[in-house]
Amino acid sequence: MSRLIYHLDRMMLAGALVVRWIDGLLLLVGALGAFGLVPGHFLTTGLCLVLFTAFIWLRRHWRSRDYVRFIESAPPAVTPQPLKPSDSVPIHASGYFTVEEKNERFTWLQGYFRTFATREHAVICLVQPKRFLLAEWPEKDIGMWYVFFFPKSVRSIRYGTVNYGSDTQTCLAIEHEIHIPKRGRFSRERTVQETIILASPTEEDSHRILADLLHDKHAKREEAKPDKPLQPTPDPARNGQVKIPIESTRRLD
Repeated sequence: MSRLIYHLDRMMLAGALVVRWIDGLLLLVGALGAFGLVPGHFLTTGLCLVLFTAFIWLRRHWRSRDYVRFIESAPPAVTPQPLKPSDSVPIHASGYFTVEEKNERFTWLQGYFRTFATREHAVICLVQPKRFLLAEWPEKDIGMWYVFFFPKSVRSIRYGTVNYGSDTQTCLAIEHEIHIPKRGRFSRERTVQETIILASPTEEDSHRILADLLHDKHAKREEAKPDKPLQPTPDPARNGQVKIPIESTRRLD
């Protein structure tokens, strides 16, 4: 159900979203039923209103979850281990993406997770053209989309599984802060928290990403440890370890 609603909510038909066409069709049939122009009369009207309300509720329900169902579980015991800058871990990502000055929410995009030498994490995904009968994916969304975040912006890391339609994979839900600059006259600069869900085809891939993220937390803890105070070098004279030659002493009387 979530996969179907996602595609209906994204695909365009004759310049309008497919869901708008479905909404309009339900309202039109309901109105015709109210005027007795279709069989069923008020029964048809009531049924169309029920379907219209249920369809809106389903869209809002799945849209607020990026059309996936995340089930949290206990994280595995992995040793913090950074990825090499040349490593690319395959994932399916769902969440908030950006490219240049555009931003959009996508679900189950195929791509890679990488960590650069600066420890900046990157989710790199591709939106490919899709078509179903006469409906097609908006051309403005086709191309590469990204998620970038540094360790300091990560607020939480949760481990579990994610369901998208009939697909179920292990995943990580990473909550991080995003800085949105001022764009336009009436917008304002702000910082928001978003959650990017990274599903992996194998548990090993999820463990590699988790180990890389835990390496950042381990490094933070090491940096936060207070430095041990330097022990002062003992003064030999104070410890009675210096022998003073007798001939260098003089009587006071």
